[in-house]
Amino acid sequence: MRFGLLIVLLTFATFNLNAQERCGTQAPTTGEFENWISTKIAERQARAEQPLAPLYQIPVVVHVFHKGEPVGTGVNLSEERIKAQIDSLTADFRRMNADAENTPMEFAAVAADVEIEFVLAKQDPAGNPTNGIVRIRGSRDSYRANSHRPLLRSESYWPAKHYLNIFVTDLEVFLGYASFPLISLEGITNGSDDYTFDGVLVDYEYFGVNPSAPSFESYGRTLTHEVGHYLGLRHIWGDGGCSVDDFVDDTPLADTDNGDYSSPCTFPNPDDNTVCVMDEPEMFQNYMDYTDDICMNLFTKGQKTRMRTVMDNAPNRTSLISSPGLSEPSRFADDLAAVDILSPALAECETTLTPELRVVNYGTTEITSYDVQLLIDSNPVGSPQSIATSLQPLDSDTVSFSSQTISANSTISFEISNVNGGTDSNSSNNTISQILTATSSTTLPFIQDMESAQGFLGNIGSDFPWEVTTAPKETPSNNALIFKAYNNTEWFGEETILKTPVFDLTNITSGEIQFSYAHANRPDAFYDGFMIKASVDCGETFPDILFSNFGPDLATTNETDAYFTPANQLEWMDTLVSITDYRGIDGVQFAFVGINGSGNNIYLDNVQVVETNLFENDVKPLSIAVPLVTCSETSEISFSARNNGSETVTSFGVKFFVNGDTSIASFNGLNLSSKESNNYSFLASGLNVGENEVGIKITTVNSLPDESIDENIIKITLDRDNIEDEYPLTVDFEVQDNWQLAANGQSNLWERIEVASNGTLRANGFDATALGEKSWFISPRLNTGGLDSAGLYFRASYASRDGFDDELQVLLSTDCGQTYYQTHLLDADSDSLAVTTSEEKWVPSSDSDWKEYRIDLSQTFFFDEEIRIAFVFTPGGGNDLYIDDISIRGNEPPTYADFVRTYPNPAASQFNVGLNLSQKESVVIRLQDISGKIVFEERIENALNQVLEYKAPSQEGLYFLTVTGRGFCNSQKLFISR
Repeated sequence: MRFGLLIVLLTFATFNLNAQERCGTQAPTTGEFENWISTKIAERQARAEQPLAPLYQIPVVVHVFHKGEPVGTGVNLSEERIKAQIDSLTADFRRMNADAENTPMEFAAVAADVEIEFVLAKQDPAGNPTNGIVRIRGSRDSYRANSHRPLLRSESYWPAKHYLNIFVTDLEVFLGYASFPLISLEGITNGSDDYTFDGVLVDYEYFGVNPSAPSFESYGRTLTHEVGHYLGLRHIWGDGGCSVDDFVDDTPLADTDNGDYSSPCTFPNPDDNTVCVMDEPEMFQNYMDYTDDICMNLFTKGQKTRMRTVMDNAPNRTSLISSPGLSEPSRFADDLAAVDILSPALAECETTLTPELRVVNYGTTEITSYDVQLLIDSNPVGSPQSIATSLQPLDSDTVSFSSQTISANSTISFEISNVNGGTDSNSSNNTISQILTATSSTTLPFIQDMESAQGFLGNIGSDFPWEVTTAPKETPSNNALIFKAYNNTEWFGEETILKTPVFDLTNITSGEIQFSYAHANRPDAFYDGFMIKASVDCGETFPDILFSNFGPDLATTNETDAYFTPANQLEWMDTLVSITDYRGIDGVQFAFVGINGSGNNIYLDNVQVVETNLFENDVKPLSIAVPLVTCSETSEISFSARNNGSETVTSFGVKFFVNGDTSIASFNGLNLSSKESNNYSFLASGLNVGENEVGIKITTVNSLPDESIDENIIKITLDRDNIEDEYPLTVDFEVQDNWQLAANGQSNLWERIEVASNGTLRANGFDATALGEKSWFISPRLNTGGLDSAGLYFRASYASRDGFDDELQVLLSTDCGQTYYQTHLLDADSDSLAVTTSEEKWVPSSDSDWKEYRIDLSQTFFFDEEIRIAFVFTPGGGNDLYIDDISIRGNEPPTYADFVRTYPNPAASQFNVGLNLSQKESVVIRLQDISGKIVFEERIENALNQVLEYKAPSQEGLYFLTVTGRGFCNSQKLFISR
């Protein structure tokens, strides 16, 4: 039995929660970022003769996540301490820090003024004046940098392309964390966390000056260190040993960090006798080391170049330079704004409530008095409250009213008047309202198809971010909820919530939320987000995240700069999350949260909160992914499996089989919650040439037999193909070719046919029933042959149908079909493919019905062989697609009919030989002078249609060029004239 298995298990990191690590930032591990930035630095150096860029300013917003303490105590740091920290951050970057004089003379020459300053934002995303400080009573008392970033981002966030978001909280595990610059360039991919969170986290005890911080005296250098990461710097030791660099030339190599090194900061570091280069001590004074704050005092010129290069080129960094947050907004003298209804919440389980309003002085003068009127359903409740106070500009105040009994679906309003005994200079922000839905616990199920969205608690309608609209799905007239994020600055960065009723789950054994959503990313816009949160205190707080996706991870279709409306069901994603962990609890509520990045719309449909009565131990294989065509005897097989049971899965057993050979394996050390899925893989060896059946069967769960015997087996066919070909090549469908048809689903829509006596390839999209299942047309194993450049050429014919969207992708594999590049050679939808429109089954009838395509294949020349190219068609109910005249060659095809053409003629220093052959063959090219002497002779293997360049003989005169192939011999006169 020839069958190999490699089990890939989940890895869990463990941390010492009692002693915090210095920094949780992880720089990119691949070379893509360094390749990008080194290219940009080289371009920068090439422009060295030009004037230096001006002093940059970065607007900062500090989000203080406190525990309810008064301002100035505990986590709720004072404004003075926050301002002092931002000032010291600027001092460190400008080399105006008082301890700059402590830089050793060995490093003084490379110490740099980075010429970047940090300014607390002057206006918020809505254009209101601000002091750049946001205070939030967090849903948790402490947060983790590695797992709670989505939660922090959802609770308070300003657009990262305009503000440096700094989060100050009681931080577990690490003292700080920063996101590396997001590089949205072809070939460079970022992790999903980069789309979720872009900013800096700092533990409150190390934010600013704090001599009593637990690990060392804080002088605010934790923030300096993390902002260095935020602007593209790595740790000074490169997160490795002497063989790992931080990619900055003027920082010495270091074998490790210098953590815990403190005063008197003796140079060179006596605690570390290991140096990477003899007589070259480590630069432990650099802000990107782990030394105590008191020992840090410099960035270098190389680090400056790196950071300013990021500022000039990285999308979410260079946009900071022109942020509106740097400018003072228009201000009024007396301007008191109603900004936040603290109570009641959108939905309440109690009907007797204490209304509370937060107001902010947006004006330029002190406010000493004002009136606030409470209204319920537009009816004043008693007389206005008259408040005597002393509110300086940007100060806030909370106004509380006596308890009120409020009925369901009432509108609660607050109106400000008589500011400083007169009229408010800006009345546009004096009123704030919201609809209250009073509720009590109900039982499952809760089902909403969004035809009216009744049953959701919260604000729905044209005046709010959520609204019922037409969104095609199974039918063009389907209704759904839209979260209106497209180009929406009014609610920018806000967490806008719709809530379910409050549920009594004391009598359920298991349950889940089922829903469908659709979203298209918008290029060059900040990323939108969608979450589902859970509350166990009747909606008071929502600390648990059940579902969270942002940006590309949220997208269900191709990105677009246009207003997004889903075209059909292919642009929707159906998903579910378990609520089994909340069984036995009364007062459970779920919130659907749209997070507006002013990007593009998010649609929500078919929400069901239902009891499921699951088995306790049940794992279901969802899919198995194999290369449809490979040339290897051994192939990695990946599969996804979901915990369909009610109990957390810690292990499950699997029977793998290849062509009848079986093997048993176990996946252990898991923590798979109910309805959670994950990916696993194994290596299958002994694959036969031709078709192979590969499959898996779940046998045990948590060391017990799987309780569900249905749908426990999944199989797929894998084709091993060793046929080879090389560039150049042509596939015209007139003769037999060696490309393969394959499919992810039950049938392949590609077929070779004749149209008007012309061979072509057709994808039968018009009659397709299994929408969304991909059909593949895959090349044999290729290498680049004798070419040093190449393009992929083909023709396509397609007519679009209104309301339907098919897709053609051209994919590249460099490992013989095992995997395909995430960066596709071509992504074309119905609009870009179409030469016309037709509601009938499409058949091309003339040359005008075809489009010409050329794709650069220069990236394939990094790989001499193991190349495959695939044409992948995904039906969306549209029309038939035709492909013809596929070729890979080094240049444009000859436009003449001759087998051979020599030009220019006469020639001077060089001449070309153009070949225009109907099929590949070996040819001999010979040049002779008039006496018959052979000047040169060359054999070209696999010649097709290409142009060859030759250096002309040094002697002028008449020559004879002969090209001999299979069945032909062509001889031409060639004149050489200087």
